[in-house]
Amino acid sequence: PILNPGRVGEPKKQAAKKRRGTQIRKSMEFEKRKATTMAAIASTEIDKSPKGTIDTPIIPLLNTLNNHPSYFTTSSCSGRISIFSHLPNKPKGGRWLFISHEPADPNSFLDLLFSESTQPESDHHLVFRFEPLIIAVECKDVGSAQFLVSLAISSGFRESGITSVSSKRVIIAIRCSIRMEVPLGSRREILVSRDYLKYLVEIANEKMDANWKRTQGFMEALRKNGFMGSASMPELGNGSMGLSVGINENENGVSCEEDGCGDVNPEMTNARTDCGNLS
Repeated sequence: PILNPGRVGEPKKQAAKKRRGTQIRKSMEFEKRKATTMAAIASTEIDKSPKGTIDTPIIPLLNTLNNHPSYFTTSSCSGRISIFSHLPNKPKGGRWLFISHEPADPNSFLDLLFSESTQPESDHHLVFRFEPLIIAVECKDVGSAQFLVSLAISSGFRESGITSVSSKRVIIAIRCSIRMEVPLGSRREILVSRDYLKYLVEIANEKMDANWKRTQGFMEALRKNGFMGSASMPELGNGSMGLSVGINENENGVSCEEDGCGDVNPEMTNARTDCGNLS
């Protein structure tokens, strides 16, 4: 049969047109999700986390990421020092007895755990934790995701990577491995000494300082690569701010894993319902 020269390239043209249509649709869906998230961030209403607000120290960093047309943050944690209480064999249920998003005062821990007025809490196990910065970011495409992951890794967040790729969304996690977790015993019987607890707080404070230096370095790397941000990163204090005791005393409790600090939830679309908002 004799082919019509005008129709030889028709299938390729149709395929290219379909790809362009898909790209436009994905871009519109991305912009819609971003607009919804930005509206939630700007809202004065409290979010679903126990604290109810975004961690203040990293607001400039989040704004810098969100000002870029290819990204928006979906959850975040600036880093925290905490004591977590949970029932044996139930690490996903419990509550925080202490949380600070800044270097902590060792005496605050001593007063909490060794005070004579402390009420026993059955056999709840106690865990001392330091958890570094973690931010989940939705990216416009895989190329944008790879670029941001590369910047994060070069800034010291070496566990960063793409955590979810689907036909609709690309999610990355910015994180590193300087966390620590140490069992302390139970509310009935603390198995560590006062001096050892002070030692743990000193190590956690050193890690908090290292975490903050990496965070500042990441912010600087973003600015050097065209990300726009007006406010500078604040300096960490001495633990007098961002500290809470006895958070989330509801019956069911909540664990670090459940609130997203340990594991990024790729389906979380509200940047204010994040793990870091627990102080």
